[in-house]
Amino acid sequence: MDILNKIITCKRLAMEKEKHLHPADTLQRHLSPPQPLFKADGEITLIAECKKASPSSGLLAEDYNPVSIAADYEQGGADALSVLTEAEFFLGTDADLIAVKKRVGLPVLRKDFIIDSYQIKQSWAIGADAVLLIAAALSFGELQSLCALAHEYGLQVLAEAHDKAEVEKAVASGADAVGINARNLYDFSIDLQRLADLRKLIPAGLTAVAESGLKSAEDGQRMYEYGFRAFLVGGYFMTAPNRRGAVRNFKKKLCK
Repeated sequence: MDILNKIITCKRLAMEKEKHLHPADTLQRHLSPPQPLFKADGEITLIAECKKASPSSGLLAEDYNPVSIAADYEQGGADALSVLTEAEFFLGTDADLIAVKKRVGLPVLRKDFIIDSYQIKQSWAIGADAVLLIAAALSFGELQSLCALAHEYGLQVLAEAHDKAEVEKAVASGADAVGINARNLYDFSIDLQRLADLRKLIPAGLTAVAESGLKSAEDGQRMYEYGFRAFLVGGYFMTAPNRRGAVRNFKKKLCK
């Protein structure tokens, strides 16, 4: 079984437990209302990611404190945050996002494997401002329906794709932004050229996000030259000796 399907299988099981423990009609948001995460077309949006581990890289931070990491990102000049909440493969929790949202003023993307309407309300309840929807994990109907529901809750949507068919599906879904993932979700290999090749399929006026595999400020600058104005960076910032400085340098390169 490929990695994506393995994660989705585990997610379905975990979600059924969540539904039983916390039924949808009991979920409430006690944090501030959702705020926009993506900026207007042409403005830079640097999204810095908090994640403890990943299937491709293993443990990224042994002493993982998402609030402290998010604060470093904010002070480094990040425009928004992404917080991994998937537990089995990324060692994240909903509590990580809640804690970050309470302490840091930036908008927050919930990074998880969302396949059910329950998770949209759950994302809203734990304080997310935006959600990730993965085109490879959803039919077009599911993607469109979940996107519309997220908007009903005031959440923005990042629809993620990693091939031509998925980009076309994401563009037509009604999402606020389309992310091109340089990482193959089936074997986790990286190909930055994919970002350049697929960027041209995203129409003007729709935010295009460069995702995964960016390992330096120079990689970010290269993606900027390809036409990206939004960037989601995880592993590079997480493993940087000086996270604040890494974010600041990355942003500086984009603003030249």
